[in-house]
Amino acid sequence: MRYAILFSGMSFRRHVNGLEFCYRTLVDHLGFAPDNIRVLNYDGSLHAFGDDEGEACGVWPGDQTSYRMVVTAEGSRTAFRQALTEIGGKLTADDQLFINTTGHGGHHGHGRGPDLITYPYCERLRCRDFCAELAKLPPHHSLVVLMAQCFSGGFNQGVLDASRAASTFIAAATAEQRQSFMSFEDRNWDAFQRNWIAAIAGRDVDGSAVGIAANRAGRRRITVREAFEYASRCPGSSPYDSPECAARPETASELTLSEDTSATAVAA
Repeated sequence: MRYAILFSGMSFRRHVNGLEFCYRTLVDHLGFAPDNIRVLNYDGSLHAFGDDEGEACGVWPGDQTSYRMVVTAEGSRTAFRQALTEIGGKLTADDQLFINTTGHGGHHGHGRGPDLITYPYCERLRCRDFCAELAKLPPHHSLVVLMAQCFSGGFNQGVLDASRAASTFIAAATAEQRQSFMSFEDRNWDAFQRNWIAAIAGRDVDGSAVGIAANRAGRRRITVREAFEYASRCPGSSPYDSPECAARPETASELTLSEDTSATAVAA
């Protein structure tokens, strides 16, 4: 089985848009069951910070259709812990967990590390607490994490150390001491997240094919490392992002999010 948690705390509209793109990719192109996806956004709705009270969310700017994802809880520390606990009660040694975080991130300074800014009141989920929750999960086949918030690279080593998956890969939009950026070409999106997801899907937000040069050796799906390389260098990437990734073992870079979760990754 494959499970996913999509998280954004104090969301701006572009963060909600990114979660919707991720949700559609998982369901439409990768075959995830909607019931296995937990979407944690802002106040537990499709809304974002700055929306007028009672304002309708409108249409998704990718293809001008209605939002489809079902928000299951608010983007809070408590909801994140609850989602992990729920999924952890189902995970087996053959299962994969995918986590996508977006929204805003902060940093506590040298020695204290980065965090996710959560709902409400800009509360913070520190890296050490995020990783402590991951460490409570039972052993499972693979963990793939995509982080788009500022300072997200500061989570990389902590996630590898905490993960109980046989294979773990994390892609971050930026180095620990750097900020991440929206797409300057279209401010409806965060650049790195959009491009990483587009590579995995083989389709951009409007459904157009993404040209990604990858030696797939007959594989049907792009690997997580290939998606990272594309998002880091494609024409739509932000020159101000500083993407980083990490894997344990190194073969975890060959993981995919396809139904065949095994890919070529093996335990160390």
